[in-house]
Amino acid sequence: MITKLFFFTLLFITFSNPSFALGKLGHQIVCQLAFEHLSLAKQSQITTLLKIIPEKHQRLINHYHYKKQSSPITFANACAWADAIKQLDNFKAYLPWHYMNVPRDHINITANDCSKNCIPQAILQHQKTLAKTKKKANWQQVQALLFLGHWLGDIHQPLHISFSDDLGGNNVKFSHSTTQCQNLHSYWDKCILYKGKSSKKKWLALLTKKWNQHSQPNWQAEQVWQWADESFQLAKSANLNYCRLTNQGSCQKLTGKIRLPVNYLDQHQVVIEQRLLLAAQRLTKILAATL
Repeated sequence: MITKLFFFTLLFITFSNPSFALGKLGHQIVCQLAFEHLSLAKQSQITTLLKIIPEKHQRLINHYHYKKQSSPITFANACAWADAIKQLDNFKAYLPWHYMNVPRDHINITANDCSKNCIPQAILQHQKTLAKTKKKANWQQVQALLFLGHWLGDIHQPLHISFSDDLGGNNVKFSHSTTQCQNLHSYWDKCILYKGKSSKKKWLALLTKKWNQHSQPNWQAEQVWQWADESFQLAKSANLNYCRLTNQGSCQKLTGKIRLPVNYLDQHQVVIEQRLLLAAQRLTKILAATL
């Protein structure tokens, strides 16, 4: 039976945690698409692993998605587990793994920019763990799978590769008549996904249709730095309204509340669409090579 303290923890996680991760819908889309494009054998392996999730964490996942405690755990929903555990003492060490911070005069992301506790390294570590433990169906292997699915979503959200002095855009306030999001990071995590295509069903249909338009190479560890740099370059782009580029390439911090242009959503819907598709395709490649 879940204690009152555990319920309080769940509520705190769901409603009080600042935005540092691609929203629930984004993670569901990435992991559902990846799962659907794996072989039946790989899908079966994932389904078997999901059954190993301890009951406490099954309840946590379902609560995070506003589902009944006894609801079956899908890979799509389980990929948000890394957000649902943020306030649990045993997992607080993973908080910095959701993103990567660099200096404001940084030009490109390379493997020399982070040796630990950042999202590219998180992908590398949990891919290795999943590969090492694949002959042992245990909770450690399941955690590696769920973390890996989550990290692929986060690394493709542009503001997850950014700067610490504004918390990756969490302190960049803006006004816009068509959204309730009040900072740029949460807008890219969540609000941009619920406009236009709106529902998970519509997003899945759209991205499934576009799945074969661009192929991805097989998984290689060095790819994580390329993925991080893609997001970083998007974050620095002038039309994203996150920072102001100098002639030297430094990304100056914006001050005060900004006003997003009226066509901001239309302009960037195609960007988030591509990032979700790439995240799902690349997750499929990792899982196919690792499981």
